[in-house]
Amino acid sequence: MFKKLMLVFTALILIGVVTTGLLSMEIARTYYYKGVEDKLVTSAKLIQNRLASSHDEYPKDYETLCEEFGTITGERITVIGLDGTVLGDSDAEAADMENHRDRPEVIKALDEGLGKSIRASGTLNTEMLYIAIPLDKEPGPAGVIRVALHLSDITAIQQRIWYYTLLAITLGILAALVLGYRYLSTITRPIGEMTEMASRIAGGRYNRRVKVKGTDEIGTLASTFNHMAERLEQTIEELVNDKSKIEAILSSSVNGVVAVDNNGNTMFLNPVAERMLDIRNKNFNGKPLFDLIRNEDAKKFLSEVLSAERGRSLEFELPWPRKRTIRVTSAPIRPKVKHSRTIGTLIIIHDITTVKKLQNMRSDFVANVTHELKTPLTSIKGFAETLREGAVNDPETRDRFIEIIDLEAGRLERLIEDILLLSEIESSGPSQKPGGPLDVRHVIENEILSIFTNQADQKNIVLKTRFDEGLPPLKMNKDRFKQLMINLIDNAIKFTDEGGRVEVSASSKADRAIVLKVKDNGIGIPKEHQDRLFERFYRVDKGRSRKEGGTGLGLAIVKHIALSVNGTVKVDSSPGEGTEFTVSVPLK
Repeated sequence: MFKKLMLVFTALILIGVVTTGLLSMEIARTYYYKGVEDKLVTSAKLIQNRLASSHDEYPKDYETLCEEFGTITGERITVIGLDGTVLGDSDAEAADMENHRDRPEVIKALDEGLGKSIRASGTLNTEMLYIAIPLDKEPGPAGVIRVALHLSDITAIQQRIWYYTLLAITLGILAALVLGYRYLSTITRPIGEMTEMASRIAGGRYNRRVKVKGTDEIGTLASTFNHMAERLEQTIEELVNDKSKIEAILSSSVNGVVAVDNNGNTMFLNPVAERMLDIRNKNFNGKPLFDLIRNEDAKKFLSEVLSAERGRSLEFELPWPRKRTIRVTSAPIRPKVKHSRTIGTLIIIHDITTVKKLQNMRSDFVANVTHELKTPLTSIKGFAETLREGAVNDPETRDRFIEIIDLEAGRLERLIEDILLLSEIESSGPSQKPGGPLDVRHVIENEILSIFTNQADQKNIVLKTRFDEGLPPLKMNKDRFKQLMINLIDNAIKFTDEGGRVEVSASSKADRAIVLKVKDNGIGIPKEHQDRLFERFYRVDKGRSRKEGGTGLGLAIVKHIALSVNGTVKVDSSPGEGTEFTVSVPLK
């Protein structure tokens, strides 16, 4: 910009100064010529007046007269007669000069009273300016006085005029350029700084300011620019902070978040959405969403959501890479500006597999509880009505019915107790403070196995124990520990035929955990049932389980007690060979 302004400024100065100089020189030359002519006319008139006022003093020796006045004025003086004869000349011998009757200045002087001419002198062979007037003021036969000046003198004067004019032009241009350079620098420097600063701002650097002082338009512009840069820096910083917060929040979301524009190009994806949709290209901004998704099933349901009515919530089954239930909710993205248009769509992807599973489990649990409660209640109600109708008067029937009612009431009580216990364990969770320390061997031998002595003797089942020496104390709630072991041992005895064997063992695993095992040689569990064995109310043999008085919650209670202490439980069984349950409880 400075160069352009300087070129324009220089061109304008050159045009102005050169034009002014040339006009001034032409005016000076014109005035000089006019002055020279007037001087020659004055000289001629002086000679004319002198001759007219002193006829007696000056004889008609025009040669002497011309030489005298030529010496005084420095000009060439010539007196020419009416017939063109040269009567006298200051620079040449009159007798040697040719007739001047045809000279243009002589002709005009005789005809008009004043003659002018610029031509080469035939006598001196040089360019001269001639002025001629009549010799006498009154018309008569006297002749013409001619005054001439060498043009070389005029040319010399003109050259000096040219020299000084060009010198003045040059000095004027130099002075104007110096002053213009300084002035333009004061104008363009802030503009250059603002241009550089604008480039820095475009590159993301906002900390620089324009250093300009003054109250003129440039100073005001610089001050306004600095204020704009400061406000822009604050605004960008706020936007970056807000963007970082929003991205951090959305990235931390447990749900998948996808934002696309109206053309289906990706605006945002959080890590959860990347995993759900199997997107492996990290550079996704501005790219079509469906070009990034590798999961074809996800493409189908996203396409359906984007083409459906805005704001809908749909559920899909996503079979790959594992079977999941997905709820997808879409909503339009609209800036917080009045009458603004929708710029895209926000998609929230919820993995509701666990929720669905829990809902199904709850439904199954309610159905199973209802069924388990309904069975004994139906028996109790039926036998009570039978007694009311007269069976109470038959002692044998009455006693049998009352015994059945008592058994069903006991089963109902056990069921309610197990449900309450399971609910308590689930509500306490793994955050429950550990109890203890307790001596595993002492509790099993003296407080648990004694409970099953009569039950084992009735079926002629041998109860055996095996403990490692030096078992470390276990930090666990004693009641929970007893409940866990009682349920395992009770199941082992129930599903072991007469004359069988049940073994209870405890060992230490590198001082990291206590491993508890309950092993029997009973009927065993088929492989297809083992995965569901710890579900509530799940029975392998429903008829035998109810006959044995089980509630269907024993193993579910075992599993939740183990989980509450960060432990694990597993089963190893083969039909006809027996079953082994293993519970591992960490020491820390």
